[in-house]
Amino acid sequence: MPKNTMQVVKVYNAIGHRAKLVRYVREGDRWRQVGEAWEVSIGRNGLGKEREGDGKTPVGIFALEDVYGYHDLHASMPFFRSTTETICVDDSRSRYYNRIVEMPMVKKDYESFEKMRRDDELYDMVVTVGYNKERVPMKGSCIFLHIARGTAPTAGCIAMKRTQMETLIEWLEPASHPVLFVVMANR
Repeated sequence: MPKNTMQVVKVYNAIGHRAKLVRYVREGDRWRQVGEAWEVSIGRNGLGKEREGDGKTPVGIFALEDVYGYHDLHASMPFFRSTTETICVDDSRSRYYNRIVEMPMVKKDYESFEKMRRDDELYDMVVTVGYNKERVPMKGSCIFLHIARGTAPTAGCIAMKRTQMETLIEWLEPASHPVLFVVMANR
């Protein structure tokens, strides 16, 4: 873990498109589990993202960066309200690849994107994951923690119940430099 990280969200024990998520806080040189493990949904093709659109959730350690939502949330993390103009660009040919932007504020050079304010509630609360920060073309984009649609798989994100998202967002502290730790192992 990075030395300044005091909060970890670990995803492990993946079977198919389901996995477990547990939160940890650093206390001195030890890690203490916070709360119970949660059942979450991951990519439809499991773990090990290699390219854009492969339906896999990335493995590794990634910063948890910002919170987006349809309405104000109890969040200490940087918060942005999603509008009908807020998108995440998933077109790797775009200069805005793997970035969340407001459509009127950028010159359109993209063909595909994800709406951050959807017609459903999946992105009502979103935590952005610092995957592919270098914006390597076709490596993958727009990886989030968000609300689940029952137990359905995601396109590569990690999804959980609404109450769990609320708990997670309230728990995350920017001064703790929180990270997502996704492992292939079962522990």
